[in-house]
Amino acid sequence: MTQLLQHRIICWSLSLIIASISCVFGLPASVNAQSISNTHPTQIATVSASEAFRNAYNQRYTWDKNFPGYSAEVSITHRGDIDQGIVRVQPDLSVDVINVEPDNLRELVANTVKMEIIHRRRVPFEQLHGNNDFELKGKDEYGALKINQVGDNSYYKVKGDVITQVNRSFGDVAVTVDTLGTTKTPEGYLVSHFKTTFRDAQTDEVLEKEDVRDFHEKVGNYYLLTNRTIRYNQAENPEKNPVADTRIRFNDIQPL
Repeated sequence: MTQLLQHRIICWSLSLIIASISCVFGLPASVNAQSISNTHPTQIATVSASEAFRNAYNQRYTWDKNFPGYSAEVSITHRGDIDQGIVRVQPDLSVDVINVEPDNLRELVANTVKMEIIHRRRVPFEQLHGNNDFELKGKDEYGALKINQVGDNSYYKVKGDVITQVNRSFGDVAVTVDTLGTTKTPEGYLVSHFKTTFRDAQTDEVLEKEDVRDFHEKVGNYYLLTNRTIRYNQAENPEKNPVADTRIRFNDIQPL
């Protein structure tokens, strides 16, 4: 079960974002992280579920069609394993990971970069959600709108211009993503800190938690991921019993 869960932890985000939304990450080096509560706190009372969801989706930071791709040196530490290599992202957004030999580390690096690309791709809301209907289900204790996707088990929370929670199920595992910190750029908002909780979809038992912190810098005209830290936690007392950390750093980033 542990190995299966770890595989899902590595790969879940790709399916989640493709199926639902793009929760983007990062912040420029010159900007300090801000909490969600400081980001557009005023919610329009009369907004519909679709309007609130669309507005938050459209406020996220994305790359434009002129994105040139880039290359970077990468170093990774995961469960005591350490390696380094080269990453190349082509203008067509294909990814190559070079000289990272252990399969598990190469997969982690590749999936991290691919997930970043999915977050940054500029896909119109109508293309992703044009056939979906949404309904408001009130507000939570923090004032965030609760939004259900009709006919699906997906549901979301939106506060101001930020999607603060995403809930999805994949087979026997239910996933909740909570956005804990954001920053703003002139081109859109970025998420710098988020938590992922994995539960048994039948019993609601917490299987594992991730705490992810990202750091981005502006290279040329684009914000790019330079540092990701992932802390995995056991279900019992997860805040005090970290299982392991993963750290991925991208250095010497050069546009192609």
